[in-house]
Amino acid sequence: MERFDIYGDIAERTDGDIYAGVVGPVRTGKSTFIKRFMELLVLPNIENKYKKERAKDELPLSGSGKTIMTTEPKFVPN
Repeated sequence: MERFDIYGDIAERTDGDIYAGVVGPVRTGKSTFIKRFMELLVLPNIENKYKKERAKDELPLSGSGKTIMTTEPKFVPN
């Protein structure tokens, strides 16, 4: 019987990157969730200062009230 290492396969195919899809209706905090998740769990564990800075630059922007910040990105993703 063949044995599979699902996490190893995913890591190999994505070059170690992790992709998470966050879906939901408008104004429910999808971007806020992504930003907080990154700030609390991911960014503190990135040791390379250049990769950490790039990850910070790619986070969604926060707006207050009715300001929509995610319709026109200000960066060009890689």
